[in-house]
Amino acid sequence: MDLVILMIRALFFYFLIMLAMHLLFKSKKVSLADLLIAFIIAQLSIIGIDRPSEPLSMILLPIGLMLALHQLFGPIFRTQGASDQNEKQTETTKNRNQRETTSAPSSSVSPLRTAAADIEMAEMESVVTQYPIGPLPLLLILDGRVFDENLQQIGQTRFWLKNEVQKFGARRFNEVAYCSMDSHGRVFLDKKN
Repeated sequence: MDLVILMIRALFFYFLIMLAMHLLFKSKKVSLADLLIAFIIAQLSIIGIDRPSEPLSMILLPIGLMLALHQLFGPIFRTQGASDQNEKQTETTKNRNQRETTSAPSSSVSPLRTAAADIEMAEMESVVTQYPIGPLPLLLILDGRVFDENLQQIGQTRFWLKNEVQKFGARRFNEVAYCSMDSHGRVFLDKKN
């Protein structure tokens, strides 16, 4: 009997998710907010399938609320993203037109190359802003000067830092040329000569 209830609930949530996806992705432009709502609905559906003892209303109410709020406020997020994209396209077009007017193309292939370069640069810029390469080490001491704001950022004090410095054989902060901490909590130290 439990298996039958589980299968019925799974089918119900399958069709519910398909309906929600149809509502969310009916336009060709999909925003980040659309994807976020889709993931939230999928997670709530998993809870509904995983806990058959829970009444369906406890799962359907948040899903309905999410869809209703997204239908009300979703266009706001879509238009902001579209205007940002339009501004980037306009800027790219201006840059391309400037290059074409300043440098006389010697062949008909040159405008295609500049357009491809513009697209490539735009793609690289979006990748760099969305996915940074990695966190840099946090500077704690530079040439004997302690960066207290960075200590606060990691939730440590000067007393803790002095103990760390002493582990490397330096007695005072002014004996340290460089000290940093990486994203894994490892401390690196270079003493002055």
